[in-house]
Amino acid sequence: MTISETDRRAAVTFGRLAGERGMPVAACPYPARGDDRARALRLLWMRTYVRHNSGA
Repeated sequence: MTISETDRRAAVTFGRLAGERGMPVAACPYPARGDDRARALRLLWMRTYVRHNSGA
């Protein structure tokens, strides 16, 4: 499994924006039951979201 730099940056960027804007965690675009790639991107998104969400 390889995650492109573009996909990695998108997950981090959109996780940060969602966290800063107080969006619900359910806004994550990556499925929890997806393939390995989707789960890795979800993990990046979630970690970034939590880091930037003041309510988490």
